[in-house]
Amino acid sequence: METVRERILANIKTTLEGITVAGGYNFDFTADTVQRWSMHGNRLVDLPAVVISPGDEEEKGTPNPFEECYLIVYLDVFFVNDEGDAVVTDTHLNRLQGDMKKVILQDHTRGGEAIDTDVLGTTPFETTEGQPYAGIIMELGIRYRHLRSDPTAK
Repeated sequence: METVRERILANIKTTLEGITVAGGYNFDFTADTVQRWSMHGNRLVDLPAVVISPGDEEEKGTPNPFEECYLIVYLDVFFVNDEGDAVVTDTHLNRLQGDMKKVILQDHTRGGEAIDTDVLGTTPFETTEGQPYAGIIMELGIRYRHLRSDPTAK
C-alpha cells in the first residue's frame, strides 16, 4: 500500500488532468501533460503542461498515535502564447492561475487523504526575450496525518 503522502500527490495529478476546455476551463491538460517530477527530466513537448514537485515537509507528533505533516507542493505550469495571439500573456497567466486554483480547491481533502489544502502563492516565471514559453509556479500547503508507526495508514 502507498503512503498517505504518495496518495495525496497521485490525487493532485488526477485532479489536474481534469482541467479541460470542455469542462469549463480555459486550458486543456491530459494524463501526458500533467507529470510528476522525475530526476531524469520531464517531457515538455506538448503545452500547456504542469510538473508536480514535492517540497519540504514538516512533521510533529500529537498526543494521539498520529504524526501531523505539512507538505509543500510546487506546480510548475508551462504554456505557449503564440506571437499572433490577440490575448496578452498576462491575461493567459491570470486564466491559468484561475484554472489551477479552481480545480485544486474543489476538494481540499485530496480525496479524503488530507486534512486541508491551501494555495500559498503564485509566482510567474522569469522570462527572457525570445523564450518560447511562459508560466507560473503555484505553491500548495497540504496538511495531513498518518499513524506514527505506519505512514500508509490514516
